[in-house]
Amino acid sequence: MIERVYLKEHLSFDEVELTFNEVELNLSKGLMIFTGPSGAGKSVLLQGILAIFAYFDANATMSEALLDENIDLSEFGIEVDDELIFKQIKREKIRYFINNQAVSKKVVKKIASNFIDYLTIRDVEDFSDKNLIKIVDKFSEISLVEYDIMFSRYQTLQKELADIQTKEKKYQELKEFLQFEIDKIETINPKEGEFEELMEIKKSLSKIEKLKELLFDLETIFEYESRVNEFLELLEIDSTFFDEAMNELRNYIDLALEKATFIENIEIEEILTRLENLQSLIKRFGSIKESLDYLSKKKEELNKLENLSFQKEHLQNEIQNLYQKLLQKAFAIREKRKNGIEIFAEKLNYFLDKLYLNSASVILEDTPLNQYGIDKVSLQINQTDINSLSKGEFNRLRLALLASKIEFENRPKSLFLDEIDANLSGEESMSVAEVIKLLSKKYQIFAISHQPQLTSFADKHFYVGKENNRSFVKELNYDERVEEIARIISGKELKKEAILYAKQLLKDNNG
Repeated sequence: MIERVYLKEHLSFDEVELTFNEVELNLSKGLMIFTGPSGAGKSVLLQGILAIFAYFDANATMSEALLDENIDLSEFGIEVDDELIFKQIKREKIRYFINNQAVSKKVVKKIASNFIDYLTIRDVEDFSDKNLIKIVDKFSEISLVEYDIMFSRYQTLQKELADIQTKEKKYQELKEFLQFEIDKIETINPKEGEFEELMEIKKSLSKIEKLKELLFDLETIFEYESRVNEFLELLEIDSTFFDEAMNELRNYIDLALEKATFIENIEIEEILTRLENLQSLIKRFGSIKESLDYLSKKKEELNKLENLSFQKEHLQNEIQNLYQKLLQKAFAIREKRKNGIEIFAEKLNYFLDKLYLNSASVILEDTPLNQYGIDKVSLQINQTDINSLSKGEFNRLRLALLASKIEFENRPKSLFLDEIDANLSGEESMSVAEVIKLLSKKYQIFAISHQPQLTSFADKHFYVGKENNRSFVKELNYDERVEEIARIISGKELKKEAILYAKQLLKDNNG
């Protein structure tokens, strides 16, 4: 509920500060009425309040609304304690804030729609099949929780089937592409570490001629081996170290000869071609390991494609079985709705009669299986589509709808009514006033009125006037209310009869 509103420099208003909650009167909801002469700024004021919640463009340089609302705003990254503060600042551009956190106009409107209804807008959403179905289900005491779970599963399976069918159309082309990718890698048949080994061989190939030349020259060393031993023996030096060194050299020479023989037998063209193929994979994938990972992935994808037919058949069977179960539940729900629709129609027509509107027919029609079953609910007034109603009739129909479902309202809302009782007779005005008063038990209602009936029902009465071309608003006490209602009845010249009638209305309608 809106507890306080502040507007600064809002068009013809210099400054407005209004408080709506009254602890001693237990006014967390209630009926807030705005009256005053034509052109004083009543609609401008109401629009200024609604602009805080992005229902209108902002004109005030600064506006703020304090609410007593418990709403989870974590999805928007907004923390809410006991209070919720909407704020708007207009300088070069308009900026919106919720609890001092900057937000977009779109977010403000989305959040505000949870607790605000504005009846001047010709919003047919109230009469949408979705909304009417929910109302009928309340009267039918129907819970769709189990059905919702099943239908969500049904939708998931249908999406999976659609994906498979889409893939099937591209099956052959995709299969050929995957097989091409697999064959390209498998033809090369790379192995981890192979590229590095071949690069070592390539390096050795460039050294083979030099190696052979050196090995030939080294053979001459062994021709002087016996002379070195004679020399060491003559000097009486142990020749063991020399013998060991010569034996180690022989081993190295043997290894070099073996390597040279191996390299000479290698097909150089094959090595270079192999390296070129491996390099092509490395260039594309980054490494041999990554190419092997890619190969494994594509084989898995190909395997899935080859299993599509089996998956499709399995899904189709599961969808068909689930569809039959949903259909069975939907028919059971329909039987309950038939009873609920009668109760709803009776209650709706009770309020329509009070509001001097023709009776409505609540029609239950067949529709393809959807998240609400197999039913579609629509309204007709005197066998006429509701879109052909006048603005006044349309808003009274919305009032009747609100009043019909009021007992099921879980979240109280703030309801804004702009001259809902305009151009009505005395009896019609009283009927509208009585229905709005009923709604004010669950709604916080802000209404502009030019009629004494609705005004006399107000829990708080605000007068909007104009002096020196500047608008102002103030809350009225009892005596001031009597005068204002009498003015509405008789005009500027307050007549005794009008004052007496005003007092009687206040006594009868608001104690």
